[in-house]
This record gives sequence, C-alpha cells and structure tokens, in this order.
Amino acid sequence: MSPRPKTAPDAVILEAAARLLSRLGPTRMRLEDVAREVGLAPATLLLRFKSKRHLLLAVAEHGITGMADYFRERRQRSRSALHAVTDVCDSLRELAEAPQQLANLLAFIQLSLEDPEFSAASERHDAALAHEMRRLLDEARGRGELIEVSTKALSRAVIAMMRGSLLTWSAIGQDTRPDAWVKADLDTLIAPYRRAEAGGDLSAPARARRAPADSGTDAPSRKASRVGRRPRPPRP
Repeated sequence: MSPRPKTAPDAVILEAAARLLSRLGPTRMRLEDVAREVGLAPATLLLRFKSKRHLLLAVAEHGITGMADYFRERRQRSRSALHAVTDVCDSLRELAEAPQQLANLLAFIQLSLEDPEFSAASERHDAALAHEMRRLLDEARGRGELIEVSTKALSRAVIAMMRGSLLTWSAIGQDTRPDAWVKADLDTLIAPYRRAEAGGDLSAPARARRAPADSGTDAPSRKASRVGRRPRPPRP
C-alpha cells in the first residue's frame, strides 16, 4: 500500500503563499514554489486550489478573515487604543524591508483593477480594515484620548495616510525605518485631535526626522532624517 500523501492546513499554505508573494510577486510566484515551501507535491496543491488564480484569491480572503484577530492582538499588546493604531504601522516594516517587496505587494493589489473577483475581495478587505481602525479610534475617543471627532472620517484618513506615506518613504525616505517614517506622519495627522492631557507625540523618536517649525527650513535636512539608519537589505 502506498503511503498517504502529505497534507497541510489551508492556513499554513496561505501564509506561505503570502510570504512568497512578498518575495516574488504574483507574476513570478508559481504553485511549485508554494508547494515546496510547505513540503507538498505540486499536484496536491493543484488538487486543493485548482489554479494559481484561485490560490491568490484564497490568500486575499485569508487576509480579510484574519483582520479582526490581527487588530485584537495589537490592542492587547498596546497600553492604549490610540497607541494600538500606531502599532499597526509595525506591520509595514515587514511589507517594506526592501523596495522590491513593496513593488510585489502593489502588483498583487493591482489585480483588483483587472479582475472583478479580486476587486470584490479588495473592497471587503478595505471595509474590514476601516471597521477595525474605527473600533480603535472609537475606544480612544471614549477613553478621552481624542476630542469629539468623526471616527469614520478619521479612520479613512489614517488608512489613506498610511498607504501614501509608505509610498513616499519608498521614494525619498529609505534612510529611515519605514515604521518610524509612517508613525511620524501619523502623529502629524492625529495631533489636532488629541486631548492635551492624553500626552505627547505618538512616536516621539520618529519626530527627529522633521525640521522644527521655527528652523527657517522648508524640509528636514538629509542628516536630520537619518533616524535608525541601517544598510539597505539585499533585493530578494
């Protein structure tokens, strides 16, 4: 009797596929690569997911279903709801260890512009993200960390800022850690809505990259921007 084929839970396969998407992008990633990553035969993976396209759709859905757990874990590890918002930025470091990884992520997102099923998944992802972000901001407002503000509008602004800030970092901010760069921009966005008694900056160390308001300069100097400088990692 031949041995039973090796198997793995869907979650393990989808997490492996997400890692490979970060390294290779959706075009270069193959079913064989994912199968090798989890120790399965390519035929086994094909039998379960039918095609590479269906596997990519499953990866997108996996990100949606795991959104609430991700935010819950961040909140449990943070001293306040408002600081949990900044902790979400930590994931950006994983997404942007190198500009090529960011390019691979954008290539995956681009599928939503070309395929109706990916577009629908993208809409559900953004709705889940906005819902969880708003929950944190609702808690922060309820606990007196924020003034009375529309958390629906603020959550949308925070998400837009995070995405735009990361793209800006990829172009001009690579002497700074991506999480520090985005947290500094987040502090600028949130500052007008913080209650004075709630404390100072969300990310005080990251503020070092910005020029003081009375310095007479229009932009931070190159030297001042070098917060947490590290060698640029090799391209995957």
